[in-house]
Amino acid sequence: MPLDARFVLFGLLVLTAKAVEAVTGFGSTIIALTLGAQMYPIETLLPVLVPLNIVLSTYIVARHRAGVVTDVLFKRILPLAGVGLAVGMGIFAYTHGRTLKLAYGIFVLLISAYELQRILRAKDAAEAKPMSFVQSAFWLISGGIIQGIYASGGPLIVKYASVTLTDKKQFRSTLSVLWLVLNIVLLVDYVRTGKVTAATLEPIGLLLPALFLGIVIGEWLHHRIPERAFRIFVFALLIVAGLSLVFKA
Repeated sequence: MPLDARFVLFGLLVLTAKAVEAVTGFGSTIIALTLGAQMYPIETLLPVLVPLNIVLSTYIVARHRAGVVTDVLFKRILPLAGVGLAVGMGIFAYTHGRTLKLAYGIFVLLISAYELQRILRAKDAAEAKPMSFVQSAFWLISGGIIQGIYASGGPLIVKYASVTLTDKKQFRSTLSVLWLVLNIVLLVDYVRTGKVTAATLEPIGLLLPALFLGIVIGEWLHHRIPERAFRIFVFALLIVAGLSLVFKA
């Protein structure tokens, strides 16, 4: 990644993506990856974006750890998402994944559009019905698989988390711990397979100011978005992300 106008533009994209995740607890990698892929190959982006997201998740967890719902995280989300992560990492090692990306983008569009219209048509912020174990397993394992392939399994895991973690502070903090754990596993695998090298450290260092500014902006916005507006924002963001995936594929 040479330091040129394209890299500066990518830095602005990273700033925006990190601000979004500082607000919501998810979304930075899928935004940066799907839009950044217009400028750089995906295999170049992932070894840079994953370490940056580890820094962001570490900050959110350290600052807002009181909001982490440990029972939900360690007894439900992490075990099932971890199974999916292992499967996704295996798929990433042996397939290109272009068809998977297109199918994933369409799928995200459908579920996000459904959830968004349901929230907009509701007269109040009524809670959704709890998911069964089978439903939970489907969303979490599927999200883990996409995390293993593209480091961006947020939309599918958010489908589960938005029902279970309705408080936005708990939502953000709990998911940040999940991303921290899953992305550390991915980073170790990237190092093991030679995807992360000394050459990737330079762009990571150059993008740190964009990351920190994104955190500041995201923190400011997080405390000013009402609960219902937050949920609307989450699923509207998923629609945008899904469209990006479809057009890229």
